[in-house]
Amino acid sequence: METGLGIGTTDCVGQIVDGDDGELVLREKQGAKLELGDLVVVDNERAKYICMVSKLTYGSLIHPDRILTSSGSMLEGVNPRLEFPDKDLRIFRQVHVKPLLEVVFENGRLVDRAPRSIPEFMSKARMASAQDFSFMEAPKMKVFIGNIRSGSRTLPVEYSMDGERLLSHHVLVSAQTGRGKSNLVKVLLWEAMRHGKFGVLVMDVHNEYYGTPASPGLKDHPDAARALVFYSRSPPPGQQLLKINLKSINPEDLMGVVQFSNAQEETLEQLRRQHGANWVSELLAINEEDDSFKKTKGTIRALKRKVCNIFNLRETQEGYECADGVFDLEKMGEETVNDMAQALEGGKIVLIDGSSISDDTGLVIASAVLRKVFDRYDYYKSSGILGEKAQVGVVLEEAPRLLSGAYGDNIFSRIAREGRKFRIGLIAITQLASVIPREILANIGTKVIMGNEMALERKAIAESAAQDLADFDRIIAGLEVGEAIVSSIFSKFPVPVKVPKFEDLAGRERKVEKERAQAQPAPAKRYF
Repeated sequence: METGLGIGTTDCVGQIVDGDDGELVLREKQGAKLELGDLVVVDNERAKYICMVSKLTYGSLIHPDRILTSSGSMLEGVNPRLEFPDKDLRIFRQVHVKPLLEVVFENGRLVDRAPRSIPEFMSKARMASAQDFSFMEAPKMKVFIGNIRSGSRTLPVEYSMDGERLLSHHVLVSAQTGRGKSNLVKVLLWEAMRHGKFGVLVMDVHNEYYGTPASPGLKDHPDAARALVFYSRSPPPGQQLLKINLKSINPEDLMGVVQFSNAQEETLEQLRRQHGANWVSELLAINEEDDSFKKTKGTIRALKRKVCNIFNLRETQEGYECADGVFDLEKMGEETVNDMAQALEGGKIVLIDGSSISDDTGLVIASAVLRKVFDRYDYYKSSGILGEKAQVGVVLEEAPRLLSGAYGDNIFSRIAREGRKFRIGLIAITQLASVIPREILANIGTKVIMGNEMALERKAIAESAAQDLADFDRIIAGLEVGEAIVSSIFSKFPVPVKVPKFEDLAGRERKVEKERAQAQPAPAKRYF
């Protein structure tokens, strides 16, 4: 019977001998050498089952006492001829596989769904091939993440997600240092720039996103002139000067980033109510020796110290000035925050060079920009035009600290809880997912899980994943650089992927653009 399911390869690697709907057990064919994370396919007449190897064990039909006796004889040289044949069928490997997906042929098309049955007993399994994923369709607003991966093999099958769904429902990238988190985010941003409909704010702390003459970055994207804005103290030609007027900063932008006492928060709120945008200047102008501030002298002094540290202000004979030149107390930089918010609304990637400012300072700037975007999008929602606006996101490197509420609520935790209603999402990067509150973790729609050797962190991610990852613990622990498992509410199975190196992705793009330019006919000569 023709089912339309298709078979990529018929090479058998094992046969089902046990199991249930949660786990199947294969007897491995000798020489198959399956490994953790390998994808295998079981073909039945009306369905095929895509499974992942989750556990490997030994199997034997020989009595354990004889095995131990024979092992001792061979080890000690007592009877070296007492051995088992190389192809002794009584000794084998058992492969435990997790059913991920059931693919059926319905109404003339392939349909994938969560497994509702199990394959026939003694069915044979084969290695998955690219043809087995022909049911996958690229979304309209596709954002490429990586290629489908089977163990250590990368299949020629691209895995992409719908960019609007991806960003609006938040993304968590979880891994230990050196496993490829920043590379993955650069790949996502590169793909998002193709559409010009995703505004993403990035604090480029290590100056690794924009790029340099020696290493490629987002500046090398074919659409960079349209889709990228870079703010820096020393901007390259065509980019923007990072100069922000302190009138653009609200005390609210400091909350959750800097730790304040109750008295300090009350004083900040009082300054904001009385002096509005001039609250910083008024705070710095307070004479602590004035009798009217006698009771709050310690609070004022502490606030001045914290504000000066955040904005790198120093006192001179003429007054206060910003030591690094980023902030201004006069009139320069009054529109910078508005311009950044406008760029995000226009679907652009906004990079802020954070390599020369402190992390806290960068977070305060990001908070001010996102507060402005949130206020605008709140208005658009009430006006019924929110659907016409670009999807906005922010890359958050300090995810656990800012989302845990350790220093109080902030714009980032607000976005995590209700940003989806306003087309604003998070791309949270962390090594410590366990520190993020469970209700926020559960609210993150897509989790890109990369290598992590810490059991506590793997458990936190698995418990909040969209699919059951209970049997994936060893697989996650053994993921190499660039390897990941994508668990999303928009996917019917946890997808193993291999994220390409950003340098390779950018290099291929530049090569294609160069070949396209060379293929265009030269303009015809005109003779007069």
